[in-house]
Amino acid sequence: MLYLWCPMRLLFAPLAVAFGFALQAPAQSCTGLCLQQVSCPSGQTTTITGKVFAPNGTDPLPNVTVYIPNAPVAAFPAGVQCPVTGTPPLGSPLLGTTTATDGSFLLTNVPVGANIPVVAVTGKWRRQVVVPITTACADTPLIINMPKNQIEGDIPLFAVATGSVDQVECVLRKVGISDAEFTNPGGPGRIQLFQGDGGGGVSFAGGAVIDPSTPAESTLMGNSTTLNQYDVLMLPCEGGEFLRPATQLLNLIQFANAGGRVYSSHFAYSWMFQNPPFDKVVNWAVQQRPLPDGLATVDTTFAEGQTLSAWLQIVGATTTPGQMFISTVRHNFDGVVPPTQSWLTLNDPADNNPVMQFVFDTPVGQKTGQCGRVLYNEYHVEDTGAASGLAYPAECTSTATMTPQEKLLEFSLFELTDDGGQGTLVPTTADFGSVPIGFPSAPQTFTFTNNSTFAESISILTASGDFAVAHQNCSSVPGGGSCQITVVFTPTALGARTGTLTVGAGAQTLTAALTGTGVPDLVSSVTALNFGSVDVGASVSKTIIVTSSAPSAIPFPALATTGDYAATSSCGGAVPANSTCLITITFTPTTVGTRPGTVSANSTNAAYAGLATALTGNGIDFAIAVSPISATTISGYGSVTTVTVSPLAGFSAPVTLSCTTTALASTCIPTLTSMTPTAAVSTTVTITTTSKFTVVGYGGSAGWFSLIAIASGWLLWTKRRRTSTLLRCSLFLCFLTASSILMTGCSGKLPAQNSPFTAPGTYAYTVTATDGFLTHSATYSLTLTAH
Repeated sequence: MLYLWCPMRLLFAPLAVAFGFALQAPAQSCTGLCLQQVSCPSGQTTTITGKVFAPNGTDPLPNVTVYIPNAPVAAFPAGVQCPVTGTPPLGSPLLGTTTATDGSFLLTNVPVGANIPVVAVTGKWRRQVVVPITTACADTPLIINMPKNQIEGDIPLFAVATGSVDQVECVLRKVGISDAEFTNPGGPGRIQLFQGDGGGGVSFAGGAVIDPSTPAESTLMGNSTTLNQYDVLMLPCEGGEFLRPATQLLNLIQFANAGGRVYSSHFAYSWMFQNPPFDKVVNWAVQQRPLPDGLATVDTTFAEGQTLSAWLQIVGATTTPGQMFISTVRHNFDGVVPPTQSWLTLNDPADNNPVMQFVFDTPVGQKTGQCGRVLYNEYHVEDTGAASGLAYPAECTSTATMTPQEKLLEFSLFELTDDGGQGTLVPTTADFGSVPIGFPSAPQTFTFTNNSTFAESISILTASGDFAVAHQNCSSVPGGGSCQITVVFTPTALGARTGTLTVGAGAQTLTAALTGTGVPDLVSSVTALNFGSVDVGASVSKTIIVTSSAPSAIPFPALATTGDYAATSSCGGAVPANSTCLITITFTPTTVGTRPGTVSANSTNAAYAGLATALTGNGIDFAIAVSPISATTISGYGSVTTVTVSPLAGFSAPVTLSCTTTALASTCIPTLTSMTPTAAVSTTVTITTTSKFTVVGYGGSAGWFSLIAIASGWLLWTKRRRTSTLLRCSLFLCFLTASSILMTGCSGKLPAQNSPFTAPGTYAYTVTATDGFLTHSATYSLTLTAH
């Protein structure tokens, strides 16, 4: 490396001459401060570390180029310029870097000796300082404040159209620029005021002036030669929608296209919404209602947004990352049109979180060669009340403390005026989609671009969470060069997984938000399976399709079931990549009612979590009962009982009834022999028995003969003294005849014997109900006595 070779050449040149060796010339010349670079032992180096601040010395500035020139630093050319990103700064830089979000920087391998020059530059802001002494292989601290005035350094030439309701020149004052730099056009100051006049040449809406000779805004915007003398144009709110003449609108477009930087706010939309092509950078919808003050969110989907989010916390403008309070808010457009970049959105869901600040590059629509930049915000920055005609700085508040909105403008102005040298990492977000547990995703590529002049060594390159850097070629990135980083996602758990890709280049750290979703490797076709109603003890089987989303074969785990379920599979020992197999589940209810259960992998590995399936089924049955359950009668007589079939747990199948007994010469017959008991169903069972003898006249006449015998006997006894002999004889004869018949049971003939007959005893009558699988019985007991 040349910076090591140069001092060694000086050291060994006398020796080479003394010994007669020819010293070879290096490939590149080492002159000036290059000759003062030295090598250090044990990896040490000579360094300068420090920070760069705004002119106020309070707020650090990110993305400032800090370098050591090796030649005199020339003056900036006057007038609007079209800078090219990556162009080396003036003064033949020997080495350099860019500042981090907190303004810090580190220069390595700096020259050793006295009066080492250091330059800090961003756009046309430039400060040149001299380090009194640097020590070899040691560090030298350095603080650089950007210039407050032209004595300290270079300041862009600002043209400020003063507004009566948004005094942005006061923010420049709080940034630290000396009052002496605020002058009329043509004066010596770098901040030159034009009084706002609504574009009409009459000062009816203007703001502050330097003195009565301060010209109107229209003298600036109506003359392209005058306008193009400036580097930065500030067009704050003038209190109303003042439509501008076509010549002034065209001059604005040409100024921006030539590399000019434009700040505009609030009612300054009148410069753009009817001025092609600025009318297409957002969806203009002007004169909507003002919005309430509130919190706004910084857009962190791009590098500068990430820097702003962190910077606002560093300078105390907010305590919550990416959030800040804004006030005096309007709503004049509905979203940006890419590539216009949103910077800030109001947290107002009712109004679709409207964009509060955006930036676009010019010429609009051009793919290359864009070097102008326009910033617009929907809020006032500095609103201290009516300021029309006040002599600067009477319109400014006396306090030196900057509000959060003023600090936001401070950041925006330095970003607006730089040359776009901040490194970028794209994309800033990436979703890796759904990926099986334990398997790597397809890689996604991120590109880091070093937009500065100087080579950057990548000091940090990490991916957190379930993400990993698979490949990168970013050890050192030359100025203006790029490198690629591929990241893969290998989920270790189910669900949303997040991580961050972090790239540290020099003092700058960029991040990309990474997301992905871990999914099971094997997934059942259903997450719940219902077997419906099944007879207790019966079995029903159903199948589940198992699908593998894994890119290679995955072992199939043992299955575990709970409840009244069993499972088998056709999956074997392993499931091939992206294939299917079957699980067969059998439900055998052991009792009535809902029978919950599960089938899952007998493993805690999340890869198998997709096999878990909730199972449910209903065990059904019925009950049978007789009432009464017993009776006693005489052989030959019958009996009746009632049988009831009751469903259990929703049973509703057809049931058949039958009745059997072991008693000879006896029958039991249900009235209903089939039913569908959706509710309890009752029917009678009629039982018959057979007596031993068949008796003539026996049976139903016995009762009458009993009555006759009793009646005639009673009359004979009670009327024995008051009736005639003939009547008494007749009554006696009736009593005697009836009694004889009752005692003989026949009409005088011998009884016939039945074969077979139901002998006296106790007999069981079994009533059986069945649905074809379930069978239940109830028993009726009948006791027969002798006749």
